[in-house]
Amino acid sequence: MLLNGETAARILGRTYTPFNPLPLQRHFAHRRVMVTGAGGSIGREVCLALSQLGCSKLILLDNNDHSLIDSMAALAACAPQAPAVEILCDVREPGRLAHVFDRERPEIVIHAAALKHVHLGERHPAECVLTNLIGVRNVIEALANHGGGRFLLVSTDKAADPVSVMGAAKRLAEAYVSSVHASDNRVEAMAVRFGNVFGTRGSVAPIFAAQIAAGGPVRVTHKDMERYFMVIEDAVRLILTGAAKWESADPASPVFLLEMGQPIKILDLAHRMIEVAGKTGQVDVVITQMREGEKVTEALFDAQESVSPSGLEGIYRIRPAQPMRILSPATLNEIEQAARTKSDSYISQYLFSVMDEHVGRPISAAG
Repeated sequence: MLLNGETAARILGRTYTPFNPLPLQRHFAHRRVMVTGAGGSIGREVCLALSQLGCSKLILLDNNDHSLIDSMAALAACAPQAPAVEILCDVREPGRLAHVFDRERPEIVIHAAALKHVHLGERHPAECVLTNLIGVRNVIEALANHGGGRFLLVSTDKAADPVSVMGAAKRLAEAYVSSVHASDNRVEAMAVRFGNVFGTRGSVAPIFAAQIAAGGPVRVTHKDMERYFMVIEDAVRLILTGAAKWESADPASPVFLLEMGQPIKILDLAHRMIEVAGKTGQVDVVITQMREGEKVTEALFDAQESVSPSGLEGIYRIRPAQPMRILSPATLNEIEQAARTKSDSYISQYLFSVMDEHVGRPISAAG
C-alpha cells in the first residue's frame, strides 16, 4: 500500500491539500536554514518543502548516516539545484555542534531530532532524556552563541499530561523553550505541539501496511486506543507557517498547537487500511497488549494549560494556567548528570520530580 498524502487523507477522512510554497517564500528566501533530524520522516519532508522556498542554504543535520544519505538523495531528485549540505552530527554533542554552527551560521533552525518510541524511552530513559531534552538545550545554546536566530522545536501531544519519559522530556523541552523566550534575546524560540503524522517511519500506519501485505493479522494493542492523526503535508505546512509568521501568532506565548481534528480509534484505522488495500474479509485484526508508557487516549493539552486562537489558521496558542518557573541551566545540568551517571529508575523519578516542580502538579511516572 502506497502511503502518500492522498491515500493518507482518504484513510483519515480528510481533504488532501498539496503543499503550496507561495505564502511562505518571502519568509525563507535567502536565509540559511538548518533542519535537525533531517533523516527522519518529518525532517525530510520539511527539507523538501524548504527546497521550494528559495533558501540560500539548506543544512541537513542528523546522526544516522543512512538516513542522512537517503534525505540528500530525495532532495537531489526533487530539487537538484537546491543549495544543500549534509552534516553528520549528534545533537547530544555540544562541542561538535559549536563547530557546525560556527561554520554554517544558520539563521533558522527547525529542530526535529528526537527519539519517538514511547516504550523504548521507558526502557532507556537516559537515551530519551539526553536526546529529547538535553539535545534541545545544546542546539539552542549553539544557535545563541553563533549569531542567534529563530528556533522551532517540533514537540508532541505526549507532552500533554505526560505519563511517559518521552512525554516528560518533551514537556520540559517546551518549558526550556519558554524560558529561553523569556530570558535570552539572542534566540526567538518557539515550539509546536501536535499528534501523530500518518505514515511516518516507525509509526502505526506503515506497520499496519506491512502486516496487511503479509496477509495479516493486523495487531492492535488495545481495542479502545485512539490517537490524533494528520497528513504529513499539513504538518509541514503548519510547522513552516509557525516558524515564518511567529510574530503574527502573538510572541507572548511561544508554545503552539497544530490543528489535529478529532481522534481516530486505532482499531478503526486498521479496518480502514484493510478496506483501502482491498483486503476486507481476508485479513484479521487481533488485540494484543499495550506497551510501557502508552496511554489509551492522548490529549492535546491538559488542565494546567489554556488554548486560544493564535491569529494563524490551523495554529493555536498554548498558555500555562499559572506561570511556570524558569527552567534554569543549573537544573538542566543536573538532569544531564543524572542521565549520564544514574540508574534508569533514578533518572525516571528525577525527571518527573522536575516536572512536578515546573509544571506545578504532582505527576507519577507510572501514570
